[in-house]
Amino acid sequence: MTKKLYFNGNVITVNNKEEVVQAVAIEDGKIIKVGTNEEILSLKDNDTEVIDLEGKTMLPGFIDPHGHIVPVAQTLMIVTLGDVTSKEELLARLEESLKNDPPSGDNWLIGFGYDNTKFEDGEHPTKFDLDKVSTEIPISVSHASGHLAAVNSKALELYGYVGEDYEVPEGGVVRTVSPDSKEPNGVLEENAILDSEKKKIVKAPGFEEILKAMVKAQKIYASLGITTTQDASVEEANGYNHILGACAQNNMLIIDVVGLATQPSTKNLMKDEGTPKREYFNHYKLGGAKTWLDGSPQGFTAWLSKPYYKVPQGQPKDYCGYGTQTDEVVTQYFVDCINMNVQVNVHVNGDEACEQFLRCYEKAVEITGHGTELRPVMVHCQALRYDQLDRVKALGAVPTFFCDHVRFWGDLHHDQVFGPERAQNISPIGWALEKGIKFTLHQDPPVKMPNQILAIHNAVNRKTESGRVLGEHQRIPVMEAIKAVTINGAYQYFEEDTKGSIEEGKLADLVILDKDILSIDKEEIETIKVLETIKEGNTIFKA
Repeated sequence: MTKKLYFNGNVITVNNKEEVVQAVAIEDGKIIKVGTNEEILSLKDNDTEVIDLEGKTMLPGFIDPHGHIVPVAQTLMIVTLGDVTSKEELLARLEESLKNDPPSGDNWLIGFGYDNTKFEDGEHPTKFDLDKVSTEIPISVSHASGHLAAVNSKALELYGYVGEDYEVPEGGVVRTVSPDSKEPNGVLEENAILDSEKKKIVKAPGFEEILKAMVKAQKIYASLGITTTQDASVEEANGYNHILGACAQNNMLIIDVVGLATQPSTKNLMKDEGTPKREYFNHYKLGGAKTWLDGSPQGFTAWLSKPYYKVPQGQPKDYCGYGTQTDEVVTQYFVDCINMNVQVNVHVNGDEACEQFLRCYEKAVEITGHGTELRPVMVHCQALRYDQLDRVKALGAVPTFFCDHVRFWGDLHHDQVFGPERAQNISPIGWALEKGIKFTLHQDPPVKMPNQILAIHNAVNRKTESGRVLGEHQRIPVMEAIKAVTINGAYQYFEEDTKGSIEEGKLADLVILDKDILSIDKEEIETIKVLETIKEGNTIFKA
């Protein structure tokens, strides 16, 4: 590979000294030197490409520490509903899709991303609404959180939620037309749709279509400066490991993808390799395990220690959401993962779910005699409390925060979910920094697209869509936010020796921005554009 010399830039290295240099030299996919223009240009020989950065800013490639790239690809083939502001608009979009691109065979009409809080009445669509679109074709529209879905009567029939004797998987809820009725209203929560066997019921697009969509999805990630990402829902039932493995086998991956094997499939898909660090094959590896302990705050299914500020209609006054598993099951799963040297990633939104994680992982460490070196990951941590942080640190856990909740659902959290007081401390990144805990930032795509510049912006500003600041004391400096999407992301993946900073010997995973992220007004960070993304020395995106 040709040697490349980038000079005359604003190179933010994110090394231990937080140095900013002028130039970088790369060769054979790795960084061979960083330094002054003079030092780097002195390496020029006959087979060297010299690139003038013209003062632009270079950073390590962004690392996405939690997300679902296969579902992102799948959303490119389904009806997107993230921008609809009424049930009527949602139904109209489904009808348009049904007319112009009807599902073939026994495939479902699938929509994703609706947010009922944008609707005037705040209500979820029901089977009665969706039956207006079709009663013959199964329809499922997923909530933006990914933890609820609204389905029509045909889908309920296929799921088996009909009559009065249907069974609901543990950790799932089938909402009914009234409290004293067993008739489903079409709104399904958690394991009612997320259970492995229930997932098999939904007919997905063909394999070749998914592979093509994976190429498109990666281009989106690359355009946003991301060089390492994840799929946190790899299991035998959904075939994601087969999809990602096929992409790797056919050299279709342009960024690194880390798969997490979900709880039902962890033992079958993963083996003890003596270390939590796994090796990539053509940019793909199974790097850890995944489980869920609760739902989402905006869906009012996160497990809290104190009741929701405004309890959802039909729930008792002391409603705190709910967990999905018993301590016994969770502890045994952690023990199994520790014994296999597998890092476990655990979905915990509410503080009671965080408490269950801490309680059970502490017990698993006691049983096995180790496990803290595996860097267990606490995913989302919306309501993680200050008094829990010392235990987080003691376990060597890495919290990955969905801080964009502040932006997109902060007003809802302030007014309905947590209330004005508790809402100040959602995504407590300021506290984590104070305690010296390494943390990362994510968008949980496809809940929100993987935009790490926006993650930095939101971590630094913590402003809601209405302009309200939620938790001024939880704001962090720009450099700390940069670390959260670069070197800390590498640390979470056990890859800090090869990624996450611009240093000699590391992979040439780089992103070039149009503005200096360290000097721009912090309120303007979100306006920064990615000009070029480089993966192991190769340009994979250029504006």
